Amino acid sequence: MLVTRGEQVALERYVMRAKDAELMKWWAGYCESLGHVDSARHCYESAGDYYSLVRVACFSNDTSDAAELVSHSRSAAGAYHLARHLEGCGNIDEAIQYFAKSGCYNHAIRLARQYQLDADLLQFSIKARPSLQVDCARYFEGKGEFEKAVQLYQKGGELLKALDICFRVGGTERKQIFEILSNISSGLDASASPAVVARCAEFFVKHGHHEKAARLCITGGRFAQAIALCSDHHITITEELAEALTPPKLDKATGPPYGEERTAVLLELARVCKRQSSYQLACKKFTQAGDRSRALKCLLKSGDTKNVIYYASVSRHRDIYILAANYLQSLDWQSGTEDATELTKRIIEFYTKAHAHEPLAAFYDGYAQMEIDEFRDYEKALDALKESRQQLAKARKMMDKECRIKSLDSRISIIADFVEARHCEKSDPQKMANICTSMLSMPDIEAAIRIGDAYAMLVEYHFKAGNVHDAFELVNQMRQRHIVLHPYLEQTLLEQIHRGVGEELPLQGDGCKHGADDEEIAVHEEVEEIK
Repeated sequence: MLVTRGEQVALERYVMRAKDAELMKWWAGYCESLGHVDSARHCYESAGDYYSLVRVACFSNDTSDAAELVSHSRSAAGAYHLARHLEGCGNIDEAIQYFAKSGCYNHAIRLARQYQLDADLLQFSIKARPSLQVDCARYFEGKGEFEKAVQLYQKGGELLKALDICFRVGGTERKQIFEILSNISSGLDASASPAVVARCAEFFVKHGHHEKAARLCITGGRFAQAIALCSDHHITITEELAEALTPPKLDKATGPPYGEERTAVLLELARVCKRQSSYQLACKKFTQAGDRSRALKCLLKSGDTKNVIYYASVSRHRDIYILAANYLQSLDWQSGTEDATELTKRIIEFYTKAHAHEPLAAFYDGYAQMEIDEFRDYEKALDALKESRQQLAKARKMMDKECRIKSLDSRISIIADFVEARHCEKSDPQKMANICTSMLSMPDIEAAIRIGDAYAMLVEYHFKAGNVHDAFELVNQMRQRHIVLHPYLEQTLLEQIHRGVGEELPLQGDGCKHGADDEEIAVHEEVEEIK
């Protein structure tokens, strides 16, 4: 109404008092149409209409003011208008930058391609929509700038096309291609196209990057091929890589075929780990595949006794018990230490749980011999041989069972007599002497006891009884039978016996002074006979 009346002053006063943004914009446009540019700017600024301020500045060819307004307001519309103005003025570089600030990358790309400003083109193509990225990728591909093309094809979702370029031009002379492809492959997951994963793996294999290829095969679920790459190209399988190479378990509803395939993959993985001397990992994978026997064999190679014992204990499998017991027998279970005692208990425990009567009988036999040889404990040896006989009696399918039991009975009888003789050494020395004397004539005496122990008891008995000549005769018998004297008779006792019969104690030949073994004594006596 005020406009029709021509009352402009009143109208302006009304608009300023109203402080309505839309009304203020209308009034600014009205002033602009009348050529009142300064009033229009003031009203546009009051209304916060930076686009119109930029437009007015461009109309006045005040591009610096327009640029400052865009920078201050960050108006996308203002940036776009300024870009169009700069393009019209031929200021292409700045026009590209303001098109980019407005978010209109298509125009920035259009100008960059038109004026072959490739640096700007790549910069803004990466931020553009996929269709523009692919279009720019084709542009760079046509110019032979393959690294840029691959990067844009990847960003645009055309992975197969990007890989195709990598495969065609990738090589040692294009290291950047490898870096780009590494970035592509690292971003792949189980949802990636199998064709994409396969192409990436093929590329890395071709150019000798076998571990990257193996990782990609894992991503694509091609576990057997990944394991083959590790085996053929000596890629060290770490614990982390071993877990990655392990196929996931599926629900029972998926059916057994995949389960069989998983087992086959695990077995091959375990074999490769074993060849790489990663015995702990091999044990783990054999176990997951259900082959506990080979799992323990790998653990045995690692020499981890503590884990061997634990594994056998939790497996509860006959073959595992026997393997573990056999391994423990190869260790130092004969030293008499606490650790050796624990090993002995475990060996007996595992053979017992396995119902392995024959090997357990053999172990008891060896244990008895150890007690005799190392500690002269014939009582423990006798108990061990009795246990051995019980196990032999329980054993089945033994070809020479009766013969072995008969031989064992003979040894038990001899040792029992010798134990009795030792018990009579103080209470009834004569009985002891009779028992030991009769033993010396037994043909299989040395299979049961150390004959030197029997001789030693008789020598000491006759010496104490004053029968020095009888004691001396026994010592000579020991020499004739090539028995080393010093393990059985003390040096002082030997000197007293020889002094008592008027003989000089030999310095050599009996081992009592120099500790020569049986073989050395035999050689010495042969030399004496030749002389």
